[in-house]
Amino acid sequence: MAGAVTRGAAGPVPRALSAAVLGVVALAAAGCSAGSEARPEAKPDPRPSRTAPACPEDGVVIKGSRVDAAMGTRAMGITLTNCGKHPYKVNGYAGVQVLDQDRKPLDVKISHGSDVVDDVGPEPVTLKPGEHVKAVLMWRNRVTDATRPAVNGAFLALTPAAGGSRPQLVRELIDLGSTGKLGVTAWHREGPKPRK
Repeated sequence: MAGAVTRGAAGPVPRALSAAVLGVVALAAAGCSAGSEARPEAKPDPRPSRTAPACPEDGVVIKGSRVDAAMGTRAMGITLTNCGKHPYKVNGYAGVQVLDQDRKPLDVKISHGSDVVDDVGPEPVTLKPGEHVKAVLMWRNRVTDATRPAVNGAFLALTPAAGGSRPQLVRELIDLGSTGKLGVTAWHREGPKPRK
């Protein structure tokens, strides 16, 4: 009956409206499963993102590897790959900047070389498409000054050379303690070897 009504707390309610309200309540109680499947709730990724999604305009992609940690010393390999169609020349050290969770630069001193791995210094390398070079980032998670807050980076902004092209972001925890220092080795085909 189109004109039938039911009584609510505030007075008469049309039956069609009452049915519509019940339908909305039922969907809400069910968790709106159709909508939930289409747009799942965003959850933080517990694993770092170490890869770039595609080949950038400059034809090289930089990836980070797993961080090795021992006795407060951290070492992380980075790889630069020529993903383009033409030879790519590299010579020297990667440009490195440590960023916080909001991707703002932190006050970190970047130095060339390392006391953990051998760094033989820069050497010119021409990469053919598909070839790569490696380097190592090294830092220590030590508190050397109790008055200085610990520095914990969430991202690395990496370029093939300091002041070079647009940085590529690598998501990684960079726990520098109060040292505020990070070392980087030069790019080489095989990468630096640990000191004996």
